[in-house]
Amino acid sequence: MNVPEPKSPSVAPSGTPPVATVEHVQRDLRLLREDVARLTQEMTNYVSKTGRKAIRDVNEQLEDAVRERPIAAVAIAMGLGFLCGAAAFWRR
Repeated sequence: MNVPEPKSPSVAPSGTPPVATVEHVQRDLRLLREDVARLTQEMTNYVSKTGRKAIRDVNEQLEDAVRERPIAAVAIAMGLGFLCGAAAFWRR
């Protein structure tokens, strides 16, 4: 990560701490906004990639389970369909 260094020193050449000006505070706030925006984008990209990989993995596991036990998969699907239909029927 490339973090910009502040342009003003933490101690003035005279040995006294520098006085923060409006321009310094505005610059620091701008840099902070840019850092937060960049970090937010990086986190969004990471979560997106991780989520897609997790969905792919679950899909592959489901396909493998259906291939190994097709009759059980059909029975489970029918059971879930029956339960959803019964729940919808009884809610009326």
